[in-house]
Amino acid sequence: MEGEDEHSDEEGSFSKASILKRIAIVSAGAIVNIIFSIIVFFIVASILQNNMYYGLLSTGNFLGSIIESIKMLFTGNVGVNDMMGPVGLSTVVSSTQGIIDFLYILSVISLSLGVTNLLPIPALDGGKILILIIEAIRKKPMKEDLEIKIQMLGFAFLITLSLIVTYNDVIRII
Repeated sequence: MEGEDEHSDEEGSFSKASILKRIAIVSAGAIVNIIFSIIVFFIVASILQNNMYYGLLSTGNFLGSIIESIKMLFTGNVGVNDMMGPVGLSTVVSSTQGIIDFLYILSVISLSLGVTNLLPIPALDGGKILILIIEAIRKKPMKEDLEIKIQMLGFAFLITLSLIVTYNDVIRII
């Protein structure tokens, strides 16, 4: 979108949109991931239990467990050693037996991506949303060079975390 990566004075550009509209645009991808995950999980649970009502209950329990996992992440009850990256996910996906297992893993991965992307870490959509909220409170945009520095710090953190998680995945496999 015009003005999303750099400031633009064009009418209709991201830079000219209201804060709420920009937050909606930034969060849209993650929200679609979450909605997709819920729909897939509901379908899988309904098929497995041969009952849509129990499928709905299972989906509610699934969402509750995800919320508990997020709480555990922020309270320090989940450490880096408990996390799984692409290498660990590939071992889980390769061990699936049948389409139902695969769809279940697909829904978990999609939900994880959506929720992770909304975390308030710079370089993720949640970090951009946090910056937009700060701009709304300050009633003026953040200086572009400061925002870039914040995003780069977040990116460095994510790369470091990815390397640690991947290393742990490889160690678990060996």
